[in-house]
Amino acid sequence: MKLLRATFLLPFLFTACAGQAPQRIIVPRDPVGARFQEWVDPLETWRIVESQNGIGGTSLPRWVHYFYTGRIDMIESMERFDERYVFIGRNQGSNFDALRQWAENFSPEQDLARLIVHRVERRLVTGASLYPDDEYGDFFMRVIRKVSNGDFPDAAKEEMFWVRREMVSIAYDEVYEGDPETEIISERFEYLVLVSIGMETLQSQLRQMIEQARAVVSPTRDQAAAIGNIQQTFFEGF
Repeated sequence: MKLLRATFLLPFLFTACAGQAPQRIIVPRDPVGARFQEWVDPLETWRIVESQNGIGGTSLPRWVHYFYTGRIDMIESMERFDERYVFIGRNQGSNFDALRQWAENFSPEQDLARLIVHRVERRLVTGASLYPDDEYGDFFMRVIRKVSNGDFPDAAKEEMFWVRREMVSIAYDEVYEGDPETEIISERFEYLVLVSIGMETLQSQLRQMIEQARAVVSPTRDQAAAIGNIQQTFFEGF
């Protein structure tokens, strides 16, 4: 079996003590922001091998650990974030300096909207029994556009943190001569930016956006019922 080592430059997306075997945290492949995670492919596993706090993945801040285990709710339950929503911007690639610059330039006022959109969209989708366009009609995309273009001046940039992750996978590709099962190891850096905003503030803004979207659509009777229901329950589990 061949062992190849490669460094991939991925587009912006929105880490042991001496004498001891390094302890590693196995994390899902490409976790996304908010509460929703893509769980690990059994043939492709990323692990944290270094971070801002040193070698290995055992000295991560609690919020970083919770992020990589898909528990944004646990971050929001921390005392320091009482009555605040938490969003995490994430960027990854091989150019550490470019990632650091991205994190330093991350602006809650300008960049938070896309993170909020993700959570809003997920809430609308999980609250629907049909495809969103069928469930809500034009209301769905109007809400998404409203949030995407929204300003959130009360948001606060709390922390930044970087990790280096390593991926081991099994490739079944005829391009590799000989053994078709080729183990590939690749590396990438990731920068995380933690942003928070007051629950009452964000809820007030989103309620206004939702109401504005509702006022300019002409839903069917079933769609109107679905819209009314999601308006009443929107922040349950948000």
